[in-house]
Amino acid sequence: MALLRKTCREVTALVLQGQDRPLRPWERLGLHLHWLACAGCRRFRRQAGLMQQAMGGWRRYRDD
Repeated sequence: MALLRKTCREVTALVLQGQDRPLRPWERLGLHLHWLACAGCRRFRRQAGLMQQAMGGWRRYRDD
């Protein structure tokens, strides 16, 4: 069970890694379990997604 318990630092790293590679099933499960208890990490996940969208928009604008 310790494999699934993640610290905020580990969750942050996995969220960012998940933007570059598919996460393993147990990594995703660990994230979801952590997000149930940690509002700060849920907020970080939303902010990272928003930043990824903004960068995608900037890249499209730059390439036009």
